[in-house]
Amino acid sequence: MGRSQEQGQGQGPVYNIRLSTVGATRPSKTGATREPTGLDLAMKLHYLKAAYIYSSETARDLTVKHVKEAMFMLFDQIAWTTGRFWRRDSGRPYIKCNDSGTRFVEGQCNLTVEEWLSKPDRSIDEVLVYHQPIGPELSFSPLIYVQMTRFKCGGLALGLNWAHIMGDSFSLLYAFNFWAKAMSGEKIYTLETSDGIRRFRSPNLTVKAPVSIKRVDPVGDLWITPNNKKMAKFSFNLSVADQVSPHFPAYGDDQTQVFEILAGIIWKCIAKVREEPEPLIVTIIRKDPNMLKPKGIRNSQVISSVHVDFPVGEATVEELVKRIAEATDERCGIDEIGESCDGNLDFVVYGAKLTFVDLSELGFYEARVMGKSPESVYYNVEGVGEEGLVVVFPAKNSEERVVTMTLPEEEMESVKLEFKNCGLIAP
Repeated sequence: MGRSQEQGQGQGPVYNIRLSTVGATRPSKTGATREPTGLDLAMKLHYLKAAYIYSSETARDLTVKHVKEAMFMLFDQIAWTTGRFWRRDSGRPYIKCNDSGTRFVEGQCNLTVEEWLSKPDRSIDEVLVYHQPIGPELSFSPLIYVQMTRFKCGGLALGLNWAHIMGDSFSLLYAFNFWAKAMSGEKIYTLETSDGIRRFRSPNLTVKAPVSIKRVDPVGDLWITPNNKKMAKFSFNLSVADQVSPHFPAYGDDQTQVFEILAGIIWKCIAKVREEPEPLIVTIIRKDPNMLKPKGIRNSQVISSVHVDFPVGEATVEELVKRIAEATDERCGIDEIGESCDGNLDFVVYGAKLTFVDLSELGFYEARVMGKSPESVYYNVEGVGEEGLVVVFPAKNSEERVVTMTLPEEEMESVKLEFKNCGLIAP
């Protein structure tokens, strides 16, 4: 699980932790509720984590008051995210819009922004995001945690922990960008929250049961993914030209996406480490191409599966890239499973199979504060199953990508060695 108050919060480079609560300025309508869809319920054991680091020049004059006032403005638009989960008589979870608020965390770091960013493994940014799972008392558990960490030089990190049951990665970015605008004094307009019933229709009536979702042992009201293996995290930057393109000579001729090439390389490296059984099925999560831009807060990301019938470790990257491009959308089946059990069964999507997340189209660096983009952005998922997760997203330098991995601890060093052997990371 991730870092939490019970696990020694405030130790290490981030210290002097203080907690408070922030909510909307306008009360919600009496009796208002928010009903999760089947796809929402399928994601309830997962949490999204983002950390944005701003320079001292940008953030030195940005006070706790400024940050909280911007949050008031944001939550006036999406006040239901400051509610709490309850269960109906059937056991189905729903959000009671009772304005209980979001937990706000203040901390200090004993390093400068420059010193912090000199660390080669960016998973150090995990400590900039305060994480607590939902439960065991649903009605008391915040759905969002916001952490504001002040660096020694005056720079600032803003960390956001977001319960995935509320919305996907594109929803989180949408909300964060509005919050950044509010911090800069810009007017933010009403968010489209899309309260209507959402369903995903399968284009193939004979579609098989989704393989990208896995039922796990019951967790009750403490929404934590049950794993038998200890999971480790690792994050690094790489150059597209120097470390990706050499693995795919056709890149640039057929406009094959960098994500698909990277996913093929990494899939092959992990398969070499996992000799038995090889990961012949992987999950691909990416933006819905029918959504020109994210609107509102929702789970609508494409969740698809890829199945190969040949040894992945011996395959060419070109073969794997071709299969990834042919991935089968499984959202319809996942939504139906979530609906049919009324939220009373527990599932894992991220890490049910080896999972690759494509965030290439997310404008992380559009979250400008006082007109300035962040110096660095970190992104990951908490609650990953034992098959592991790989997230790919843009770096500040448009010619680079950031890769964040969550894998069983027993595999991580061997996978890193494979990365060194194929040139993804420095030897």
